[in-house]
This record gives sequence, structure tokens and C-alpha cells, in this order.
Amino acid sequence: MANYHIKKSSVLLAGTDVYYVEGNRWSDDFADRKIFTSETTAQNTISNTDGTNGGFSGASVVSE
Repeated sequence: MANYHIKKSSVLLAGTDVYYVEGNRWSDDFADRKIFTSETTAQNTISNTDGTNGGFSGASVVSE
């Protein structure tokens, strides 16, 4: 079964990816990333249907 994580480009460090950790925390350390066992759960985390989840703008779910 595949695992998934969420990543996006850093707004502070050009050319650097950051990885979702938990809550409103992101890290440029790949080892700190939150691992999801379900792609649906990861997609629901970055969902922004009401416009209040702007921290995930530009984020994508990546299969490991």
C-alpha cells in the first residue's frame, strides 16, 4: 500500500520544497513530513472549499 505526503514550494527559500508536518507547521526537512496512508485523507487535508485553508495554496499530494 502506498504512503503519501503533502509538499509545496517555500515562499521564503527559492527553489526549496517544504513538507506538511501538522496543524500549521511546515518543514524543509523531508524526514519531518507527515505520512498519510490514504490519498483521500491527504487530499482532504489540502482541500480549500471555503477559502479558509490558504496555507495549503500551491500544495500537492505526493505518492511515496
